[in-house]
Amino acid sequence: MNMVEKLINYFKAGYPCLAILTTEEKRVQGDILSSAKQANKKVATWSAAEGIVNVDSAQAVSDTEDLLAALRSIQSSSKEDMVYVLRDAHQWPFDRDPIMSRYLREAITEAPSRGCCIVIIAPEFKPISSIEKLVTMIEYSLPDYADLREIAKNIQEGVSKKIKKANDDVIKALSGLSTTEAENALALSIIEKGEFSPEVIYREKVAAVKRSGLLEIVDPDPSGLDAIGGLENLKEWILKRKKAYSAEAEKYGLPSPKGVLLVGVPGSGKSLSAKAFGTALGIPTLKLDIGSLFNSLVGESEARTRDALQLAEAMSPVILWVDEVDKGLSGAQGSGSNDSGVTRRVFGTLLSWMQEKKKPVFLVMTANQVDFLPPEFLRRGRFDELFAIDLPHQGEREQISAVILKKLKRDPKKFDLPKIAQATDGYTGAEIEAVATESLFQAFDADREVTTDDIIAAAASIIPISKMMAEKIDAIRKWGEGRARPASISPVATAATTTRKIKV
Repeated sequence: MNMVEKLINYFKAGYPCLAILTTEEKRVQGDILSSAKQANKKVATWSAAEGIVNVDSAQAVSDTEDLLAALRSIQSSSKEDMVYVLRDAHQWPFDRDPIMSRYLREAITEAPSRGCCIVIIAPEFKPISSIEKLVTMIEYSLPDYADLREIAKNIQEGVSKKIKKANDDVIKALSGLSTTEAENALALSIIEKGEFSPEVIYREKVAAVKRSGLLEIVDPDPSGLDAIGGLENLKEWILKRKKAYSAEAEKYGLPSPKGVLLVGVPGSGKSLSAKAFGTALGIPTLKLDIGSLFNSLVGESEARTRDALQLAEAMSPVILWVDEVDKGLSGAQGSGSNDSGVTRRVFGTLLSWMQEKKKPVFLVMTANQVDFLPPEFLRRGRFDELFAIDLPHQGEREQISAVILKKLKRDPKKFDLPKIAQATDGYTGAEIEAVATESLFQAFDADREVTTDDIIAAAASIIPISKMMAEKIDAIRKWGEGRARPASISPVATAATTTRKIKV
């Protein structure tokens, strides 16, 4: 059911007040006008600049620019079957003005008896307690594919020269943008390229996402899973989902993957894996910083969480990466006395979305310690799989060393990888990289090429976290045993064989 159909039902059912949360005032007004017409309602709008204006006659009601005066006019009006659209009401201090709050309550409570409805359009709106039960909150979604095609069509018709219509790649690039942002990106692509250009649109989308401050677009790693040493079980698992976003998968009836939770030792490759998944699956990666969602204003944190998740869905198919979720939601199990329950409410919003989301958003969460996470977060249905990432074994350390040396523009074949792996026993992948980098500094200072011995010497100078914080690391490793699927293939000891000489 689209927004117009929902509004028609609300108007016909006699809902007294709707609060539509959006910054797309123009688009939502179009939906209100369309739905009001089909529900046999007339529309009047109010803003602080214009006052009350009857849409059909374009006549303004004088001296109604002040909201209090506008509410008095609405309450005293004898007009029936009206939809009153208030565009700036969220900026008025109802909680500090008892007279205004009373007029608002009276206008809302009396609206159904006259077949009227008050609609508040605002980017955010927290109803005061006296009207909280009377207001229906509606989250207005970003333009869907059909809306974006219509926007592109309108832009195309306004161009003086003939250009090709927007193809699927263009519409896909536009997903996640507001109407204005989409129009701007399309117009800019015509100016720069002379046609609708997905590359220009995507560049503008990156800028728009950055401006939102809610999500970050992660640059894809061209190496993909090759950038990860070891973790073969995890790699194999993710590769089996590579075709999950294809038309063939949809036709087959394959449900979209929910996501994965990566738990394990700090520096073991959880974040590196999350970055590589986007390249492996062929879809963009967005990063959500839970800490950035929290705001001092009441209800703002939950609203920012909903906005971030809505943006991720609008850009689907996409990977949504949440790093170190255990730290971001560390207060979710507590009483909420330290932050007035904000963390628990943010967690609840996230949890509900994880369970109910319909769009193809592949969730990748990383955590060091799951003890801080509530039990309901870990149950099946939230994620497709839970992987435990342990300290790399000998074979994996050889692979990691080779990957890092390539990254440092060195030929791994010129180094004794087994010897380096032995010297870095108990080291994480991040620590092996730090060792290799340190050896490079030492060799550069000595004005010569780096060698295996340099790397081994650098390893001896670093105390790994497995020794520095042995108790905590052992606890993390122990938790993963039997509770989560191992990300690595266990090293298999090959039994030594001897050749028997049998004389017959």
